[in-house]
Amino acid sequence: MIISKEINKNIAREYLFIKGTLDIDSEYFIEEIKKVCHSNSDLNLNFKTNVKGLMTKWDYFAKNNNFKKAIEPIIKFLDKNYTFPEFYIKDAWGIEIRPHEKTVFHNHHESIWSGIIYLNQCDQPLEFPEIGQEIKPEKGSFGIFSSFLNHGCKRNNDNISKFGISFNAYELKSWQYRL
Repeated sequence: MIISKEINKNIAREYLFIKGTLDIDSEYFIEEIKKVCHSNSDLNLNFKTNVKGLMTKWDYFAKNNNFKKAIEPIIKFLDKNYTFPEFYIKDAWGIEIRPHEKTVFHNHHESIWSGIIYLNQCDQPLEFPEIGQEIKPEKGSFGIFSSFLNHGCKRNNDNISKFGISFNAYELKSWQYRL
């Protein structure tokens, strides 16, 4: 074998990171998450993913009209201020991270951008070590970020569960139909 050149370097890359708050019916979503995650239903993925806690299936909220209405201001803001290819929300899953549970640091590199909406206050922030940012869980706090950014949560040292809905936007290809 002959190697004529080998380069192994990091390059600077543009990324998106937005955080804010929105009005959301937290009680409705928390009850939906509990209903699925506290059952033996095949609608949950408890402890089967990077979420080392309770979790609904990936698409549980994707077609939920209450969820679509809740994220409408976020979508309008992104459409007005950013240029993305046409996209759709394919994944939208609920989480409950109880005391001592965590989310393994990971990314969602296959999607265009990702988001989280928190449904209650908890002392377990979502951390983004590469960019030195975090999102503190409070009712209605949200984050939108480039999907390639690594993120996760250390163990929940609070005495309450953290509830949220995570979601991913994917490019809508010309041969696909809108869901």
